[in-house]
Amino acid sequence: MNHKNDVWFVFREGDLLFPSDWDYIAAVGGLDPKFGEPFINLKEHFVLYDETTNCHVFYLESDAKIMDIQNWQSLPIRTLLGSLHAPHLAGSEWQTLSRFLRAFHAAQWRQASQFCGFCGERLFDATDELARQCVRCGRREYPRISPAVIVAIKDKENRLLLAHNSKFKNNIYALIAGFVEAGERLEDTVHREIREEVGIEVDSVSYVASQPWPFPASLMLAFEATYLQGELRCDGKEILDARWVTPDTLPELPGSGSISRFLIDRWLASWDYKGPGPGHR
Repeated sequence: MNHKNDVWFVFREGDLLFPSDWDYIAAVGGLDPKFGEPFINLKEHFVLYDETTNCHVFYLESDAKIMDIQNWQSLPIRTLLGSLHAPHLAGSEWQTLSRFLRAFHAAQWRQASQFCGFCGERLFDATDELARQCVRCGRREYPRISPAVIVAIKDKENRLLLAHNSKFKNNIYALIAGFVEAGERLEDTVHREIREEVGIEVDSVSYVASQPWPFPASLMLAFEATYLQGELRCDGKEILDARWVTPDTLPELPGSGSISRFLIDRWLASWDYKGPGPGHR
């Protein structure tokens, strides 16, 4: 078997596994085929194909114990994305990370898509595309991608609106975000989420960038908008607090690697901001 264009990825829940003498940057590009030997007979092995590479992917349960990888290390993929400054990558660096994210996304989807949602029969991998096939009713299931918007809202004084979500750990503040609902345009979602979560209106909505965010299966679409009218009124369910900030009044922020932090840093650059404020990391 020719391994020239074959690489291997090993995931366990939300972690990337790789040999202890490898660094994570090399592991994101894929392991050498020889490292796949401990996993080759596991049922959760599948192959993703693109123009240049066959990606052999393994997805292990959290309690999986494999004797031949006792000297391996693991790294949370959230941490990895932060270390790579993912939203800033371009060219071949982004192509490498994109292939890695596709493998992780597909692995999670495949693990969660073992039975047909119509008839309940077990699903199998389709042979002609990335899909799961039901042998009883013929239904095909494709990787789920959930689009979500995230918005940097600025007022006329160039202050930024940051909010504390009930799901956030510690006292982190970030941007308003939410999933796109059926029948909505992205712009509709921007306006609805802002109204629902903090009770204000915006205008001058403009698209900035996007980022695959497999926690799980999301595609984050980043926007900027300008405050128009209304008083801040947190919904008390998702958003517990919201405030207008300047670079000198920053709370604790999301770590690097997320598109939320990318938008915040973009706003900080508009102030020609040079140094950290309280909680800035």
